[in-house]
Amino acid sequence: FAAPEESDMPAAPWTDRVFIIAEAGSNWRMGTPKRDLAMAKALIDVAVEAGADAVKFQTYRPETVYVANAGQSAYLSDAGIKDDIRDIFADLAMPYEMVPELAAYCRRHGIAFMSSPFSPDDFAAIDPHVGAHKIASYEISHLRLIELAARSGKPLVLSTGASVEDDIAWAVDTFRANGGKDICLLQCTAKYPAPIASLNLLTIPWLQRRFGVAAGLSDHSRAPTLAPVMAVALGARAIEKHYTLDNRLPGPDHSFALTPDELKRLVGEVRMAEQALGDGIKRVQAVEEELAAYARRGLQAMRAIEKGEVLRENENFAILRPGQQQLGAHPRHLARFAGRKARRAIQAGEGLKLDDADD
Repeated sequence: FAAPEESDMPAAPWTDRVFIIAEAGSNWRMGTPKRDLAMAKALIDVAVEAGADAVKFQTYRPETVYVANAGQSAYLSDAGIKDDIRDIFADLAMPYEMVPELAAYCRRHGIAFMSSPFSPDDFAAIDPHVGAHKIASYEISHLRLIELAARSGKPLVLSTGASVEDDIAWAVDTFRANGGKDICLLQCTAKYPAPIASLNLLTIPWLQRRFGVAAGLSDHSRAPTLAPVMAVALGARAIEKHYTLDNRLPGPDHSFALTPDELKRLVGEVRMAEQALGDGIKRVQAVEEELAAYARRGLQAMRAIEKGEVLRENENFAILRPGQQQLGAHPRHLARFAGRKARRAIQAGEGLKLDDADD
């Protein structure tokens, strides 16, 4: 996944393997600029240690997200956060000056930096520092963000939580109409945490077929690896998951986020799932060859058979596994042998060859 200074047109980061995005979100916020920066870097360190491909933050300003009198959020109120949503967003807004510092820190540690913008100004602050853009579910109708993402020439990851087919089709068409090429649509259930029964993972192959694009999963469930591994089996090319240092930290996203150990486990199991998928070509694999030669059935001599002796199934030959003896003819050739005379002496256990029976 090329850093922005290395390529004007970065390749889609999900081309070679599943692209794993560790979603730090707003979990960097600790209350003072010094502590905020330290926490953000600690979160990056965790993502690096886990083996994630990218760490993603969110960059927004409250005045460009919600109307002034938006009021409280029910889901946050249920979590004990009863402030006005604009006040919450103001408290969690990442200062633009943090973006280049975090991006540089990511580059030094070999992980891609990403951040979701929520306005054109946010996009302008982020664009110089990312190789791919991410647009959140509730921004899927933000015309200006989609236009900017397309015109940047960079790949786009677009979440589709709380969307229907027409919403997604409009966004994809708008992206393409403005010159966008590489896009990965993420199935997402916009609930925090999302119940397992709401994940609707079969949407992933549908997104691929319907829109002719890569698809993946933004998983808000609390289960660390269940949905991501299933998503990979269904063809997901990108996985996004929230994480934190500690579920007990204050803030809206800590309680359902993965712990560092769980994030590392997720990455490991996604990579194993990729290996398990293989290439889809059915063949005898190298690891099977020894037992294939030892245990596949063939036509084998039950005892020593003399030249000229009539070959009779289950009397002097049978459908058996050869073990360390030579594998005989495939049982589909049984009619070629039964009732005919042996052309040569055949040792006990030896496999019958196709030319061992007379005509």
